[in-house]
Amino acid sequence: MRVYFSALLVMLSLAITACSISKSDPNTEQVLTNLTIVSPHLYAPIENAWIVVRDDRIAEIGTGTPPAGGVRHDFDGAYAIPGLIDSHVHLYHATGLKPQLTDEYDELYDDYMAQMPKSYLYFGFTSVIELNTDRETNSRILAAPLHPRLFHCGQGVIMPDGFMALETPKEQFTKIHPGFLYDHYRSRSLPENVNASDHTPEAAVNYVKQSGGQCLKLYFEEALWWPGPRKPTFHLPSSKIIQDVTKVANAGGLPVLLHATTPNGMKAAITSDVNILAHGMWEWPRQPFDAATPLPEYQAIMDELALSGVKLQPTFTTIANTKSMYDPTVLEDPRWLDVIPKPYLEYLKTDAQSQRLSFERMFAGRIMQSASSDTLAEAQIAFNERYKRLIARFSDQGGSLLFGTDTAVGGFGWGAPPGLAGYWEIQTWADIGVPLPELLAALTLRNAEAFNLDRDLGSIEVGKKADIAVLKENPLISAAAYDTITHVILDGQILERASLSAKSGNLTDYDPNLTRPLQ
Repeated sequence: MRVYFSALLVMLSLAITACSISKSDPNTEQVLTNLTIVSPHLYAPIENAWIVVRDDRIAEIGTGTPPAGGVRHDFDGAYAIPGLIDSHVHLYHATGLKPQLTDEYDELYDDYMAQMPKSYLYFGFTSVIELNTDRETNSRILAAPLHPRLFHCGQGVIMPDGFMALETPKEQFTKIHPGFLYDHYRSRSLPENVNASDHTPEAAVNYVKQSGGQCLKLYFEEALWWPGPRKPTFHLPSSKIIQDVTKVANAGGLPVLLHATTPNGMKAAITSDVNILAHGMWEWPRQPFDAATPLPEYQAIMDELALSGVKLQPTFTTIANTKSMYDPTVLEDPRWLDVIPKPYLEYLKTDAQSQRLSFERMFAGRIMQSASSDTLAEAQIAFNERYKRLIARFSDQGGSLLFGTDTAVGGFGWGAPPGLAGYWEIQTWADIGVPLPELLAALTLRNAEAFNLDRDLGSIEVGKKADIAVLKENPLISAAAYDTITHVILDGQILERASLSAKSGNLTDYDPNLTRPLQ
């Protein structure tokens, strides 16, 4: 492990870096002029507009001649949109690096994590929602001199005989997952010396709220493609217990997300009244891994889901992540160097390539056993395309989509760089035919409404937080506009996009005393 500077020196470096990046004083009245405002609550853009920012909030909006006073910033006819929201992130992972290897590559990991908060901002994401967090991760992000607004669901709520529990040593389960849920409708076991009455829906919700969580995540994971000859049996939560948790959480102002990826998971979401589905139906039992279309009964479930009112985070990045291992062009995108340090990119092109072999050893047998493709690479590409077709139909059927990436997903693949994966996800939505106004709404106001954040975020309106992305091009005309950002405004602080790039050299450290979570 490398030797860190003293806390005093670290704090000094953070202060210096913050000063070098900041281009405005958020405590001074800012007058943003010569803008076209594009916001999801508007019927049409507002041209020749100005915005007055006072004390980190939007104080006034108008057209024509702006009011006198304040510090003027002329944006030369650029487009102002609300700061983007990624409603599904995991900030303890580094893309392409298994959590178990963070100590082996500690300097690379540390530099990646130091850059990561700015990488989200670089692509306009002024808010992120962490769906399974811990105190150390939250503290690390909040200690960065510049970082997106951080909201979280606390620790994911699991059952002692369900998904994720089997990966936790039994003797440590209650310590690692103190807020676990007991499903008295279905659960088969409890840890020793534990009372079921301490792990009710009410107790689970209270634990999340006490940790500062603003949402709650449950799991319905069947792990149909689990590697190896023997697939473990994850006991699934009953629809009734999911319904009970949702009722209690919603009464306390917390939306409930259900991690689910199978037809049964989709049905559980419909019957249990959860608010949001984290992921979609990418596992199709009784069908080839790379089947082009789902069985009629599976499609019927998705059509019912589209009409149910349950909101869906498709997280295309999750699927594209495994595809990335077989797509050599992924790492050639020049924008990588804006979101990760150059040495980390070199790692992805060299040492990280071994993950493909590891993936093949673990999953190839099970996948190819049911695939019609000749190679695993072809199967991954086909799998990616089939999922896009499924979500396109969901959208066409009137289903409600929320924007989330699942970055940095998992230990296999390198298709989930912070910020950049969000831009790629935007392009995928556009490619499958999601109307650009719908895309903007999903990136902003719809996410804010789904997580009860719309009082402050999601649109450019008087009284809301001054979180704004300034673009050269109109995002209602082309999705490529989301890569024409010139400035990001966070809490009224105007930041030049270039200063947020990893190429700027403005790397800062984070608290070295924080431990690194292993899951």
